[in-house]
Amino acid sequence: MALSKRDFLVALPAAALAGWCLARPAVSAEGKAGEVSRLSGPVSIIRGGAESPATVGAEVLVSDSIRAGADARAEVTFSDGSVLTIGPSSEVAVAFFAPEAQESSALLDVIAGIARLTVNKATSWGRFDVRTTTAVASVRGTDYLVENTGAKTAVFVAEGRVAVSSRVGSGTVILREGQGVDVTAEKAPLTAKTWGPKRRDEALARVTFP
Repeated sequence: MALSKRDFLVALPAAALAGWCLARPAVSAEGKAGEVSRLSGPVSIIRGGAESPATVGAEVLVSDSIRAGADARAEVTFSDGSVLTIGPSSEVAVAFFAPEAQESSALLDVIAGIARLTVNKATSWGRFDVRTTTAVASVRGTDYLVENTGAKTAVFVAEGRVAVSSRVGSGTVILREGQGVDVTAEKAPLTAKTWGPKRRDEALARVTFP
């Protein structure tokens, strides 16, 4: 069962929440992060507890969640040119997005399902994190996907490098192009593995528009 946004945040370790609150710059939490640039199937934007149908061109604000239904996909183009693609039966929250701040930073929460990030290499990101209940993926400029099934998180890198850290203290692993890792809630070593064509292609197909 997919977590609600509230349940997702409750499930996160207190240290993870506190670390981000202390690290992020003092920027309005209500600003525009980007806009919906592409849609396929039923997609909604959740803002202030209210859910409404998404449309191409609709603003996506910091603190919004984007939810894609079964067989649906959504693409969000952020103000710096970075692109988020949300796969079927998935929800992603824009927790923070400040590319022009002195300490530029962004934080996205994959509450459920799968999402792909193509981070603009031209933006001098101090910190760009994608978070789930079991892992956090940190990058500056790359192309990768994150899937949260609840029981585990899978991260795969299509281009560039990504640092993936466990939420339960199992360490950090650096993924390179073609590599992935599965992160569970158990305290076990993280191992980078090259994904075979079947797993790679099936995952990428879910975050690619037909």
